[in-house]
Parts: sequence; structure tokens; C-alpha cells
Amino acid sequence: MARTKLFDPASPEPFKVSRNKVEEHVRCPRCSVMNLRYGLKKPSSPPFTLNSAVDSLLKKEFDVHRLAQTVHPLVAEAGLDLVPFHHPQIDEWRSNFKGIQFHHERLNLLLTGAVDDIWVNRDGELVVVDYKATAKAEPMNAVPTGGFYDSYRRQLDFYQWLLRQLGFKVSKTSYWLYCTGRPGADSFDKSLQFDTHLIAYESDDAWIEEFLEGMVEDLRSEGLPDSAEACEHCSYVEKRQELEETYDFGRFPHCPTCGSMMSRIIYGLPSGPPPPHHVTGGCIVGFDDPKFVCERCSSVSNRATSFTTAIIE
Repeated sequence: MARTKLFDPASPEPFKVSRNKVEEHVRCPRCSVMNLRYGLKKPSSPPFTLNSAVDSLLKKEFDVHRLAQTVHPLVAEAGLDLVPFHHPQIDEWRSNFKGIQFHHERLNLLLTGAVDDIWVNRDGELVVVDYKATAKAEPMNAVPTGGFYDSYRRQLDFYQWLLRQLGFKVSKTSYWLYCTGRPGADSFDKSLQFDTHLIAYESDDAWIEEFLEGMVEDLRSEGLPDSAEACEHCSYVEKRQELEETYDFGRFPHCPTCGSMMSRIIYGLPSGPPPPHHVTGGCIVGFDDPKFVCERCSSVSNRATSFTTAIIE
């Protein structure tokens, strides 16, 4: 697998930034810079393969109507006169490895985004469409505000912006084609039924240009931008570091009997209650008295370790 190219402020080559990378910078500038400039990625999550299957099947359906230049029944049921856009690059635009591409010369960025579909209205305006699949007790017929739902809006904004940069006439109205799985069926029977709704969104891409300028400024800076307050990854790193510094886990061996982390024995007369993973051991200490004790199985040890991390039992 080819190594991901990192951002180099001195490089004359355009730096490729996908729509997902733009969203990552929206969510946390620090995580974004750590990834794009220094190669430190956040832990990955499993792919949404069921959603991908729904996307693939919908694309096949709409491609039939793309060739025939007819309105899909789902669209007609919504009272809309929109036909799948026929263009020689449509497959490329829908490919995760290519997508719609625009070279922003002033910022020297190659910006990309893979759309699910593009339709066209009778005025010749392109209409961006994004497929969404979920499973809820009630069908999705509206997209809430806040949280990850706002990223869905930014996603459509970005696709519209890319198409406008390429000179296309683009409608401000975009659509989510939301497919909601029905979990209340009596049985599975080798099939999953979906309710489908077209949900309109009036896109606004006015934020993108200024945001990209700030993103490039963050990438060029020799320092790191602040973490986003809501970033769970940065919060985890900070809290873990605080715990490791507070408890100094590296000084505690694991029990040779049960594997639990042992506690250090404090001898003498402590001035207060012992800190975490410390226990009192009496007023007088002998040369052979143990330094550590396992609070789970009572094994003792005089051996310290050089471990730098451990699990709190």
C-alpha cells in the first residue's frame, strides 16, 4: 500500500485534500494537522459495509434511469421532475479513489469529493444527492440539527462548491435519499425492508473558501492548533496522560500469580490515606520486607518493572 503523502509547506506540488479531511479539520484542527502533516492518524473504525451495499444498489437503480433519461419512481412519488445526470465522468465522480476534483491554485490544494449521485432539473441545474441508510423505529423524514447531522449538511455544501468551481450551474437545493431499515418486522426471512424518503436541504457553501484558508494556515504553522472542545480523541489523550502522571503506572509490576497490577507498600506512619495503588505496611520495615503486594491474590514481590503503561484492574 502506498504511503500517504504528508503536507510539506515547501513542496510546490498540490496537496490532495478530500472532503473527509476537510470535515476532520472542522471537527478538530489539532487532530487534522497531526494526521495531514505529521502522519498520526486517529484509530480507525469498522467500515459501514451495509450502508455501502445500499449505496451500490441505489446507484445501479438510478443508472438504469440515467441511460433512459427518465425520472426514478421514488423521485416521481415525491412530486419532483429530476433526472439522473448523464456525464462521461459520472463514474469517476462517484469513485472514492477519484471523485470530483478541483485544483485550488491560490491555496495549492487538490480538493476532492465523491458524490453518491447527481441529478438535473429542467432548468439545467445540477442537483447533488447523498444516500443515507440507517435503522430506526420511525422512518427518517427530516434531518435533525447538531452533532454528526451537521456534517451531513457540510458534505452537501462541499459537493455543490466543487461543482461550481468546475463551472457547472448548480441548484442550491440538494437531497438526502434516506433509507430507514424496519426493525419491527416479524422475522428477517433473508431480507431487510426499508422506508425511503427524499429530504431537501438548501445548501450554503459560503463558509468553504474562508475555512480552507484557515486550514492551510494551520498546516503551514510550525505549532499545533488548539483542540476542539468536543474532540473525544484529544480529551482521551489528555485524561490518559493525567492518569499516567498522577499514578506513575510505570513503577508498578504485574502480579506473577494472577497478572493484576500490584500496589506499592508504604511503611512507617503516613500523614494521610495512601494514594491509589498504595497500601500501608506497618511502622517498621525490615531488609527483606516486600515492596509490592497484589490486592487481588495477596502475592508479594520486591521486583519493580520498567513498564510504562498498565491497565487499572
